[in-house]
Amino acid sequence: MRHSQLRAFDAVAREGSFAKGAHLLNLSPPAVTIQVKSLEEAYRLTLFIRSGGKAILTSDGQALYDRTRRFFIEEEEIQNYLSASSALEKGHLKIAADGPHAALNIIAAFRERYPGIKLNVTLGNAETVRQDILAQRADVGITANCPESDRLVIDELSVQSMIALLPRAHHLSSRKELSLPELMSEPLILRERGSNTRRVFEGAVRDLSLSYENELELGSREAVREAVAVGLGLGFLFEHEVLGDDRTVAVPLKELVDSNRDMVICLKSQLKRRTVETFVSLARTFAGTKDTSREVFS
Repeated sequence: MRHSQLRAFDAVAREGSFAKGAHLLNLSPPAVTIQVKSLEEAYRLTLFIRSGGKAILTSDGQALYDRTRRFFIEEEEIQNYLSASSALEKGHLKIAADGPHAALNIIAAFRERYPGIKLNVTLGNAETVRQDILAQRADVGITANCPESDRLVIDELSVQSMIALLPRAHHLSSRKELSLPELMSEPLILRERGSNTRRVFEGAVRDLSLSYENELELGSREAVREAVAVGLGLGFLFEHEVLGDDRTVAVPLKELVDSNRDMVICLKSQLKRRTVETFVSLARTFAGTKDTSREVFS
C-alpha cells in the first residue's frame, strides 16, 4: 500500500469519477486509474463499479473511503499545524529561568511578537536551570555563569556586580564600598547551595582564603531581602535583584565587580527548532542593545 494509491482512491471516491479525481490531483486519468487498479489487485478487492464514466463505491470501497477521509483530513491538519508552527503562529516553548530580572523582558517581547506560541516558565536556581536544559525538561534557559559544555549553546546577555545588602541602621551602611574580609565576622544571610549567588560568593571567599561561621541559609532572593530588612544579618545579591526598600542599603563589593554574567542557553540539538532559535535570536538582540544591563534588565 502506497500513499499515492490511497490518495488516488480517495480523490476518485470524493469526485465520483476517475476523470474528476485525476483533475483534483492534477494528474492524468490513466495515471490515477493505474494507482487504483494496483491497490485493488494488491488486496484482491473491488473498490469501484465503473459505469458510464462514473466510479461507484462498492461496500469495500465505502469502508475504505470512510478511513481514507479521516486519514487525509488528519494529514491536512498536521500540514496546517506544521506550517503554522514554522511561521511561529502555533507551538509551545518551555523556559527555565534562575530569576525574573533577566528573563521577563525577553519573554514579554517574545510573547508580543508571537502570541500564538504558548509559553511555560519555571523558576529555579542556576544549577536547576542548567540540569533542566541538559535533561530536556525545558527548551531554553536564562541563567547566570553557566559552565561551558559541548552540548550547550551559551550566549551572554548582561554583566552585573554583587552587592552587600545591609539593614539601614547597620554601622557599615554609610560606606560607598565594602570588602569581603571585613564582613566575615558579621551574621551572614546566604542563598541555598546550588544557586549562582552562593557559588559566586563562595568562590570569592575561597580565593581570598576567608572563612565565616555565623550564617543563615534561605532559598530565595526575596527571603534574603526580607531577612536583611528585619535585621537578621547581611545579605548578598546581584545589583538588579535589589528592590527599592527604605529598610535596606545596597553597597558594592570591591572583589565582586562584574562577577555575574546572565546568559541564554539551550541544547545545540534544540537550536534547530524554529521556536528555540527565534527565542535565542531575540535574546541576542537584547544583549546587543546599548546599555543593556541598565535598560533591559533593570
